[in-house]
Order: sequence, then C-alpha cells, then structure tokens
Amino acid sequence: MKGDEAAKEKGVKIFIDSREVRFLKRRGRLDIYLDILSSIHRLGGMGWAKTTRVMYLVNLNLRSLKEKLQELSYLDMIVWNEHGVRLTEKGYSFLKEMRAVLEKYEVLSIRSS
Repeated sequence: MKGDEAAKEKGVKIFIDSREVRFLKRRGRLDIYLDILSSIHRLGGMGWAKTTRVMYLVNLNLRSLKEKLQELSYLDMIVWNEHGVRLTEKGYSFLKEMRAVLEKYEVLSIRSS
C-alpha cells in the first residue's frame, strides 16, 4: 500500500484491471434481456441461433438462460425450439427501439453491439 501511495504522490496512475471493475457491477434485468436479444440477432439475424452460443455470449449459466428464454418466449419476442432460438418481429422491433433510446441518452456507448 505504501508503494501505491507513493506512486499517487508522484503523479503516476495506477492501473486497475478492468475485469475487477466490470465484475463489481451487476447487470440489471433489462440489461440481461437486451444482451440476450442482441446476441440472438448477432448470431442468427432473423434465422436460428444455437442456445449454447447465446449462453456463452450473454455469460449466463444454462438454467438462468432457459428461465429468461421462457419469459421472452411468453412475451412473443423469440421463438425457441429444437432448432435453437430466433427473434420474432416483435422482439426485433423492441431491440431496435431500445437501442435507439439507449443511444439517445448515451447509455449504450459503453456496451455497443
């Protein structure tokens, strides 16, 4: 700690690992849903995306992802079956509108996809 304080006094910036900072913040429910929808769109467009690829991109375990996919399916934003998952028109329009709102208020600039 003394070395850190001495470095601060001399004006040297101390490097903070970005992973430490990123893992301190928890994602909200809306962030998770937007991550899921955008990863489905990125992987499959309006076609099918594999569930495991979505799971890796969104960084959720399978059980949590299945719960979220069931909720999105209930809201008619995705279609989920043995082929994988795909966006519906409702899901795509929701994703597009939310991106526009977040970009307008400069919230999406950090995690653009």
